[in-house]
Amino acid sequence: MGDISNMNDCHRFLRSKQGKAELKKIRDMLKGRTITDVTFSNEVTYIATTLLLDDGESFFVQQPSLEVDAIREEFAEVLQREYDRDYPKRKRGKP
Repeated sequence: MGDISNMNDCHRFLRSKQGKAELKKIRDMLKGRTITDVTFSNEVTYIATTLLLDDGESFFVQQPSLEVDAIREEFAEVLQREYDRDYPKRKRGKP
C-alpha cells in the first residue's frame, strides 16, 4: 500500500467513533499534565521522543522530523561528518 492508502486510513480512523474515543483517552491523559523529562531513542527508522509525565507515566511520540529520511535530507553534512569519524580511512578524497 502507498502513501494515499495510509492517509485515507488515518482519515477513516480520525472520523470513526472508535478513533475519536481513542484520541479522547490520549487527550484526557495528557491535558493538564506536566512533562518532567524528555528522552530520545533509536527505533531504527526514526528517533522516538518519550515524554515522562508528572505521575511517572511515559508517553511515546513519533515525529515526522525525526524519521530517518527527514534526518538524511536535513542533516546530510552532519551525517557525512559523523560517518567520517566512524570510518576515518574511508573519508572522501582519501585513497
